[in-house]
Amino acid sequence: MTSRAVDGVLIVGGGYAGVHTARSVRRAGRSASVVDPTGRHDFVTRLAAVAGGTAPTSDAAAPLSDFADDVIIGSMTAVRDGEVDLSDGTTLTADAVVITAGAVPITPPIDGIEHAYPLRTEADALELRAEIETCDAVVIVGGGATGVQLAGAIAAAQPRTAVTIVDVSDRLLAGMGKASGRDAARILCERGVSIRLGSEVDEILEHGVLIDGEATDGLPVWAGGFAARADQFGLPANDEGRLLVDRFLRVEGWTKTFAAGDIALHLTEDGDELPMSAQIAVQAGDAAGRNAVRTLRGDALDRADLGHRGWVLDLGGNRGLAEVGPVALTAPFLDLLPPTLHWGIDMKHLIETRGLAGFNDRPGA
Repeated sequence: MTSRAVDGVLIVGGGYAGVHTARSVRRAGRSASVVDPTGRHDFVTRLAAVAGGTAPTSDAAAPLSDFADDVIIGSMTAVRDGEVDLSDGTTLTADAVVITAGAVPITPPIDGIEHAYPLRTEADALELRAEIETCDAVVIVGGGATGVQLAGAIAAAQPRTAVTIVDVSDRLLAGMGKASGRDAARILCERGVSIRLGSEVDEILEHGVLIDGEATDGLPVWAGGFAARADQFGLPANDEGRLLVDRFLRVEGWTKTFAAGDIALHLTEDGDELPMSAQIAVQAGDAAGRNAVRTLRGDALDRADLGHRGWVLDLGGNRGLAEVGPVALTAPFLDLLPPTLHWGIDMKHLIETRGLAGFNDRPGA
């Protein structure tokens, strides 16, 4: 086992929380080193469009070297305050650490789950895209944001492909408002997507899904969401595996280590649990990065002020859904606006993390 000291702030994970942590650190004049298994930043909010065929493959990811001073290829296996163990036996040490990795796709005890294609990374999106381009039917298990966006993109780009979306809930987008679920169903039905709600998946087959005892043929895709696994890395976690942090996003009981993104249990000022989403990851990454730099300087930490501002989904074919505060842009004609909002949010992410060069080299440009 070898030990390596890292200057500046050590960031584990190159997702939205990780690159926004790096942005905060670098803007403060400190070095940001990112540990990641692939060395790529996946544009998670664009993966469904890439896999479905409504966005170019270049929308899927960008090299982490565009966002950080140093990129360390590796996977985290354990964490202690100020120390991170990697799978190759290396221990990285730093005076300030931010953990942003540790959420994985939910894998329920369904027979044949290994046959389903996931959608979490650039590699997943590109593999799925290639398979969809050559198949006649797709069955998507999961009616949340990923499943709905993927179904919409496939139906828009491949209208001859039969698409079925399955969910155990009684409506699509159960985590959003009823109007969003209703109008998501309207848009998908207009494109010929078959929607099966309140249905249990008994088994996932190599070329289909067994639903309530009935086989539905098609390429099986798992879009059932993600879960945190902080407890597997020696981190304090709740019963759902989400890492416990204080009001400064510092790991509870520790002094050098912070956390942001899906792995962490983020709360509002009123103590309400915030969703695992890119927008929360962005806010938390910014706050964690600022406090990591304050730790290096010996300055007082600032309380993180996080809040959920709404949802914006792009369903391809110039249609989408949005909930911004009390306003829902889901009805006919209003559903033309969310794709533009979605594009604007993606561009904001690129410009904030990579500067104007990120806009010029933006995915799809």
